[in-house]
Amino acid sequence: MKINEAATRLHTSAWTLRYYEEIGVLAPIARISGMRDYHADDLARIREILDLRACGVSLEDIKRFLRLEMMPDSAAAQRELLRGQANDLRTQITALEATLGRLETKIDTLPDRKLVVNGSN
Repeated sequence: MKINEAATRLHTSAWTLRYYEEIGVLAPIARISGMRDYHADDLARIREILDLRACGVSLEDIKRFLRLEMMPDSAAAQRELLRGQANDLRTQITALEATLGRLETKIDTLPDRKLVVNGSN
């Protein structure tokens, strides 16, 4: 299938698919008459990449993760990479929960004020 159909099926943009290929996150896609021709295995790989991005994994870490797949006994290294991302997310969640708590405190402690219009109550 052509790039626009692949992008539509994957809920992404053709630009994103070209970019991932350009920077080496995605292996070059086979071409027919100069046009990319996506197959089921390409779509599966792209879904994996998009899922990792949705989990906050950087493009550099995705490249590393995918390179590790080609190496024997790489599961431990892949797990470690993903654990690092999970720890980063936990840190962000903790910070967001603290920020939310401060915001809720501000909301709860705002004084009720009556609006005075033209000097009348």
